[in-house]
Amino acid sequence: MNEGSRRLKVALVGNPNSGKTSLFNKLTGLHQKVGNFPGITVEKKWGKFKFNGLTVDLVDLPGTYSLQPRSMDEEVASKAILNRDNPDHPELVLIVVDASHLKTSLYLALQIIEQKIPAVLVMNMADQLTRLSPDLDIDSLAAQLDVPIVKTVARDGDGIQELQQVIAQHELKSPIVAWDSLKEERHVIIKRILSNAKAEAPVMAHATTQKLDDYLTHPVWGVGFFVLLLGLMFQSVYSWSALPMEFIEGFFSNASEWFAASLPDSFLTRLWIEGIWAGLGGVVIFIPQIAFLFLFISLLEETGYMARVSFLADRWLRKFGLQGRSIVPLIGGVACAVPAILAARTIADRKERLLTIMVTPFMSCSARLPVYTLLIGLVIPIGFQGLSLLFLYLLGTVAALGAAIVLNRMVPATEESHFLMELPDYRAPRFMNVILEIIRKVTQFVSSAGKIIVLVSVFLWLGASYGPGQRFDQIEAEYAGIQDESALHQKDAELLENSYIGILGKTIEPAIAPLGYDWKIGIALITSFAAREVFVGTMATIYSVGTADSEAVSVREKMKLEQKPNSEEPLYDLPFGLSLLIFYAFAMQCMSTLAVVKTETGSWKWPLIQLVMMTGLAYVASFAVYNIMRLL
Repeated sequence: MNEGSRRLKVALVGNPNSGKTSLFNKLTGLHQKVGNFPGITVEKKWGKFKFNGLTVDLVDLPGTYSLQPRSMDEEVASKAILNRDNPDHPELVLIVVDASHLKTSLYLALQIIEQKIPAVLVMNMADQLTRLSPDLDIDSLAAQLDVPIVKTVARDGDGIQELQQVIAQHELKSPIVAWDSLKEERHVIIKRILSNAKAEAPVMAHATTQKLDDYLTHPVWGVGFFVLLLGLMFQSVYSWSALPMEFIEGFFSNASEWFAASLPDSFLTRLWIEGIWAGLGGVVIFIPQIAFLFLFISLLEETGYMARVSFLADRWLRKFGLQGRSIVPLIGGVACAVPAILAARTIADRKERLLTIMVTPFMSCSARLPVYTLLIGLVIPIGFQGLSLLFLYLLGTVAALGAAIVLNRMVPATEESHFLMELPDYRAPRFMNVILEIIRKVTQFVSSAGKIIVLVSVFLWLGASYGPGQRFDQIEAEYAGIQDESALHQKDAELLENSYIGILGKTIEPAIAPLGYDWKIGIALITSFAAREVFVGTMATIYSVGTADSEAVSVREKMKLEQKPNSEEPLYDLPFGLSLLIFYAFAMQCMSTLAVVKTETGSWKWPLIQLVMMTGLAYVASFAVYNIMRLL
């Protein structure tokens, strides 16, 4: 074999929690990419490394327990191994097995070996062998399987160089399967193999793991600890990301001012500053929340606690058509639906993952908070404002679970749902793995959803910056030479009203009038589709606010003076305010979320269904609240 001129395609295959990802990270380092398998939304990781002149292209196939697929992830892995025409079919398979769960791991290993594909058995977490199988005969195990075996502790990097050496020197010899005719008796074969290799002892969790699980998986204490941990996680994601998000916002704002002062006033300059650059800001500002959320998720996965989280939540979430792994996206949705939906990738079952993606935006995210704060301060008495905010967050949770029940009955199951997960021993996290995971998720978001967000931002800017005919010219002529700040804000409001977006607001006014809304709210509903908090800025522009006070207070004071048409009664009364609060609690008002749902589901079908479902519920609920409150 000429190592200096050969390129080798290698696949990593193994059970979930076998340490496959840690091994991939150690072998490839930063030389890795992320995408989707062709025609499917399951995540694909591939990378490369060089050893002794040999270039190895390594693909990390989704974790699976069997080549008989029961989920989208397992189907991808199965096709790559079984179909020799598949573009990801490997020349060599690294079968990653958990040394502490040999009996379970060998079932998949036998299936792969039966395909007579050249393979290496990577016995990961080998540091546990002394405790679990002190008499294990590695040579006997290798001889029976007819594949080389390399012991590794991937998290620490132990055995990685030896594995690279075996890969480089391996002659791509297909294993000779003496038990090929006994495929239906794999469990019997595994028992015999382990017996011959002196590894029959039952698997016992580490003493520390057993003691921790007595509390952390307890139906009462475990749930209490879990709720406390989630509360701390949410608060940290929300508070820790505030400062970097403010920095990002300030950077884009200062850069916009610099662009405006440095570039000539032209269509391209305004397009760049108010459309493209603003759209980029809408993408980048999510990065801190994504990074911190996946920091916590990665830490929970690295320590082994995430498996316990899923175990605890699975029992009661199944009543709603969800499963244990759905709990993290749902809780993450309280901070931001965008990274929360990305977190749903951990759910293997296609239907349950889809249901989780579809209902997560019902959770009241932090972007709704400025809207809630403005409207609650406007129409709710001071003594009830805190309770009103709490009610809106609880309302989002109830809506998410209710929607899950409905969708569970509407969406057919493509396979029988199974929740199968090994509970690994607790381990200290390896921060390099955590950092690589954060980099992957942030890069993935910016490169996929970011393109859609910027594109829609440009269209929103064009719609708000131009109007038909001579309307804009007439308004500009009317205010020519006027420098009064209040008048200039009034001009901006008139320009917005006569823009294509403003005209659209007037057009939809008859449709939203039953909810108590006028064309101004219609504009806010349209512009806040870019992001929910845009509602406040839109109100500021519409009501020509330009004082030194904070924007929210100024908007509220101006809105308090707004009167109903042909009446001295305030427009923003309790029925109006409650109707608008309910609308924003239920409505899909964020293009970022829709963009990510499209990316994660692979088509526009589901985000459009989601948009119609949430907007329809928001309309009906707001209509009911407004009209009932008027009768009281």
